[in-house]
Amino acid sequence: MSLSKFAGFAVTCAMATAVFAGVATAEPVVLKYSRWLPVNYAMDRDVVIPWLMQFEKVTDGRVKVELTAKGVGTVAGQYDVVADGLADISFVVTGYTPGRFVAAEGLDLPFLGDDPTTRCPNFWNAYEKYLGPANIFKEVKILGVICTNPGHFAMTKQIITDIEQLQGMKIRTPGPTVADSITLLGAVPVSKPTPEIYELAAGGVIDGAIFPIDPIPAFKLDTVLKKITYIPGGVSGTTTIFPINKAKWDMISPEDQKAIMEISGAALAKSAGELSAKELEVATKTIKDGGGEIVVANDKLVADLKERLKPIRDEWIKRAKEAGLEDPEGMLALFGK
Repeated sequence: MSLSKFAGFAVTCAMATAVFAGVATAEPVVLKYSRWLPVNYAMDRDVVIPWLMQFEKVTDGRVKVELTAKGVGTVAGQYDVVADGLADISFVVTGYTPGRFVAAEGLDLPFLGDDPTTRCPNFWNAYEKYLGPANIFKEVKILGVICTNPGHFAMTKQIITDIEQLQGMKIRTPGPTVADSITLLGAVPVSKPTPEIYELAAGGVIDGAIFPIDPIPAFKLDTVLKKITYIPGGVSGTTTIFPINKAKWDMISPEDQKAIMEISGAALAKSAGELSAKELEVATKTIKDGGGEIVVANDKLVADLKERLKPIRDEWIKRAKEAGLEDPEGMLALFGK
């Protein structure tokens, strides 16, 4: 072999080796999940974290998720934490930023149903068919939308048997739709994130909260919210989204994006709904065993609540249309409303 040919062969081998080494040592895309929920909260422990850990498996190690030791930023600010790249993914309750996601507030309306195995999938359907096309979460990419069990009256001192009992009571609410409902009932809404409920209740600042039953033990609220009035159909919903930072999402190959979405979206909503149904039974037993009361509302109270809260639906439809949601009635029809 001539010297020139040998040199050319050596260069070719070197280039091939470099390319192979580059492929072999390519760094995975690492996503940081802002973990602000308590580690014993079943939705986080049994659904969200296992879902995130699957990213590595379905992408053959090309995408990994790391969990932060505590939440990045404030609980109410998680959407912007992700949009601004301070973390890459988070568990975001849309109601914690009142007025920002008006179109999504319809999912927090009262009486959308008790069964999370149908409600949660319909939350994702609502996103795909209505909220997504309206581009209300334009600063991020949405991986999933899930529900919690509906909220009920979780009070410190009394079971609610008559709508007039609510007059003047200070009740924690998770977002603007529920705050409007509480105002219509003659009570005073106190809009605060979940981690603040315990101190508010223990200190007598609030008389109770609109809250799902299943997370009450996880947030240690069963020691302060011991009188629960269960409202068939629920007096509120809580919309949770899982945004991912757009720039970080764009770093992931189309093939791996597809693999991630196959375990997200509808699949995630189904898992969340099934867990919520299971955890409701577990939490109910825990609360009762600890001396708490859970009483199903009487028919008159339910009828009075439905009558008093009628304007909430109509007002939201009007505001949602003004915010760019073309068919809010169609979105509610997913829930038979």
